[in-house]
Amino acid sequence: MKSTPRKRIIQEYYARRSKDYDRQKSRTWKSTSGFSNEVGNALLCALTDFENKTVLEVGCGSGRNAVPLVEKTGVRLVGLDLCKEMLMIAMAKMRHLPANFDLVLGDADHLPFADEVLDAVVCMSTMHYFDSPYGIVEDFSRVLKPHGVFVYGDLSVHENDDRGFFEGLERTLSKAHTRYNKPSEMKIMLEKYGFHVSTIVTFAYRKSYDALMEDKGRYFHVSRQMLGIYLHKAKPVEKELYALSDSDLTLFYTVVEVQKRNK
Repeated sequence: MKSTPRKRIIQEYYARRSKDYDRQKSRTWKSTSGFSNEVGNALLCALTDFENKTVLEVGCGSGRNAVPLVEKTGVRLVGLDLCKEMLMIAMAKMRHLPANFDLVLGDADHLPFADEVLDAVVCMSTMHYFDSPYGIVEDFSRVLKPHGVFVYGDLSVHENDDRGFFEGLERTLSKAHTRYNKPSEMKIMLEKYGFHVSTIVTFAYRKSYDALMEDKGRYFHVSRQMLGIYLHKAKPVEKELYALSDSDLTLFYTVVEVQKRNK
């Protein structure tokens, strides 16, 4: 996130959204129309044997992942986020936990860690904010110990979306992100910087247009009419890929577990 003006946009977006963030996210992360506990379970499974090991979560936000990680795996967690309002919510949630976590207000473009000191890095729903995801992945590799684990999860573009429909949709709704990747692009990026891909899985879920507006559009002064105009432009193949209806569409979330190769 090297663009300072856009970092301010991201900070302001999450500062305004912080009070409603967990409720908004629960529609996707804990609902029958979303992916229930599947993504959270994938993250926990990746770090099952990491008790007392040091794990960095980049973009820890309100502690949605941090709380179950500390509770269920016993990791020593460092949570890093750009938004103080989100970190305050995380801190309130984590007060009852053992003192094996730290929450840090900071910028992932300037990771305050020496080489090869972390056992794992987690980056969920955050990579799309970085100007240079390749540079960030390279830095994650730097701070990870040999054979360290990186878990990367994010909204993903359908593999057959070659005209950029999903990117256009996100740019209609939000001014905060840079770009999203296809699962195959995620894999290529991670392998380029010395990671071995252990697992890669994509979860499909339904998202209503009302929820898209509440989560993103309204924070950027986007009207429902503007969203409707963009959706009306979808080609038949795009309507099929994302199963567009009058009220909702199918989106995709990909989780990749990788291990740093020993040099």
